[in-house]
Amino acid sequence: MSNLGTAKFKDFPGFLDWYTALPLKDATTLLQECLPLVDVRNPIRNALDNTLSPNWGLEDSEKLWVSRKEGVCRQVRKLVSFSERFDQPLCVQEWHAGRFAYLHTGNSENGIVVPWPEDHLDFTPVKDYTGMTAAAIRAELGAAGDIGGTALVTADVESKITQKGVQKELDAQMEKLNALKQEMDDAKNARTGALAEMKEQLEQMRAKLEAAQQEMLADLEVKKAEMERVREQMEGQIYLLDSQIYGIRCYAGEVVKFTKIREGKNAPDNEPIVIHQKLRFLDEDLGRLASLYEIQWDKLDLFEDFLKHSPAALDTFAPNERCVVLVRLSKTGKQQGLDDRLPYSNIMKDYEYFHGKTVGIIIRNGENLYLGWTDEDRVHISDDLIISQVIEDTSAAPEFTSDLDRERWEKEQKAEKMRILDGLISRSFIYNILQGVIDNSSILPLPEGVKLNKQSEYVVYSIADKWLADNRFDSFNSIVDRCNERISMGDMVLTVQSLIPECPYGRHYTGAWENPRGRGEKNRTHDCRVSDCTIYPINLIEFDEPVTMLRYEYGQGHVSTVPKKRSNLSPDTKILEEYEERTRHIYVSVAKSESGYWGKAPARANFEVYDYEFINLTYMNSVWLEWVITNKSLGGWSVRNHPVDYTYAIRYLKTALDFIRKREAQEKELLDAIDTSICKDPDWPLRLSEWKLEKGVRDLTEYQAKRFAAAVKKER
Repeated sequence: MSNLGTAKFKDFPGFLDWYTALPLKDATTLLQECLPLVDVRNPIRNALDNTLSPNWGLEDSEKLWVSRKEGVCRQVRKLVSFSERFDQPLCVQEWHAGRFAYLHTGNSENGIVVPWPEDHLDFTPVKDYTGMTAAAIRAELGAAGDIGGTALVTADVESKITQKGVQKELDAQMEKLNALKQEMDDAKNARTGALAEMKEQLEQMRAKLEAAQQEMLADLEVKKAEMERVREQMEGQIYLLDSQIYGIRCYAGEVVKFTKIREGKNAPDNEPIVIHQKLRFLDEDLGRLASLYEIQWDKLDLFEDFLKHSPAALDTFAPNERCVVLVRLSKTGKQQGLDDRLPYSNIMKDYEYFHGKTVGIIIRNGENLYLGWTDEDRVHISDDLIISQVIEDTSAAPEFTSDLDRERWEKEQKAEKMRILDGLISRSFIYNILQGVIDNSSILPLPEGVKLNKQSEYVVYSIADKWLADNRFDSFNSIVDRCNERISMGDMVLTVQSLIPECPYGRHYTGAWENPRGRGEKNRTHDCRVSDCTIYPINLIEFDEPVTMLRYEYGQGHVSTVPKKRSNLSPDTKILEEYEERTRHIYVSVAKSESGYWGKAPARANFEVYDYEFINLTYMNSVWLEWVITNKSLGGWSVRNHPVDYTYAIRYLKTALDFIRKREAQEKELLDAIDTSICKDPDWPLRLSEWKLEKGVRDLTEYQAKRFAAAVKKER
């Protein structure tokens, strides 16, 4: 639902005092009057219940009512404090006189209910522009200049047609269309005078009746198609006019209010403005920063405070002296950052609370940093490019087997075209907001006549972020394969999923002999589990008896393998290779939950882990991990046999990096004792890993450190 306007509290402390003293009886009466005004699926209904009632059906409701009001007051203070601190309006989504008002700061799912709003709020409704032409609105808002050729309607239409006028014509057209549909229905069911008389005639007139029906329906279908075309045209006009009006408001600065987050000196006016084309996502970038830097996340709650106080945040989200960057909560919508186990979850939760899925606009000019938020109902950008959009032609129609398939395809095509148009218009809103900032404010000045709609010496479009592409290594997937290929007892491995006893047919464990993860005659792992994202030492490695394999060629160059003892190949089959294969079994030691009592340590059992369920950290190094975190080069790395996205993988990367950095600090002490110049090379951990893999060295002892130092000296 669109916002109805904005509101301010007449006396905010007085409101809190009044609400704190509100009797339960009065609140309950008001709640019963308000509930019929809101659909049961509307999140506002929950806000009403929360504001005007304790938990129903429980005893001591008066005590619960006092506790409930305290919680509501905390929520109201939080929202109003944010609004005042960052000078953002309290948006009115619902206003029912004599009943309640619903307010929020941008995220309509997290708002507050104000009972009897006329007593406590000053309400400023959104101005109705539907009765004005776009040209008149432009003049009224002082946006009469050229805004870069982004007009959605012609100048003639802009000066003559109003949204309300077209809507009136559309309503009249809809009346005609509905009347025609009724006439068609009457004709189809033979309810018209002529057709009714024909229907009452003898059976021999039925053929004539049906012929008359078909002729009439065919004529009416033509008329209907034309009316539908006119209707769609008028609806399109209204949509474009509404968008044009909103675009003018964007340019005039009426839509987005920018808050100054950092304050200082502006950059020189001749410094180019870098427009970052890639939309930034908080769950990805905060995960990357948490992995690479030591940040006191516990002292930060708001993304705005993070931008204000953290140099790393400024370098990430506004990397140029003069630049524009757009930011959103999540690319996938899964919002991995809301996990309480992650250190930056508080920032993610507060951003989601105040802004939901809205797109934030970050503007930097030297030491000054500004932040504003768009309207979620207006700005829809689903890909990375914020000014331009890649459009694929999908207009070629396939062959249809039925009219239903054709109608379904046409409906899908209309929806896709509307999605594309919506994306283009959303980007025009962004452009108008930014061009309005340049033309009508001192936030980000440009020489007169310079527009943002094309690159110049003053405007640079960038599709790269702060992190430059680095193609030194293949991918994280290939790095993991290298590390996991060689494994020994005592190696430290990081698990990438939770592991529990595996039972046939999806049943819970019912007895021995069911878990293939166990070792030995009896299943000792029925009460064991391996935790996710946890580092374990390898406790045991075993190999099956070697199996002789045959690699052979068949058909036209096809190659396959088969165990020699099970092969039934013809004598003339071309054998390419005969080799031995040994299956490897890797075990970690875990506690048995059914043992350990009376103060005794629990018994342990060997639990098998497969190659794709862990990462061997023995040969891993911080250079590889930082490269993966910086470049997001997962290379199809998968968990549970499913490729994962960057936001899901980041917690494994961070856990591994924290462990590796501690080990490398110890290795550096050993190397510095021999030659302090070795570790001055920032890639020394990479060189050490390659040397370990080549020499088969697992741990850097004092002796092995001397060997590595000698190898480095030899290479110089």
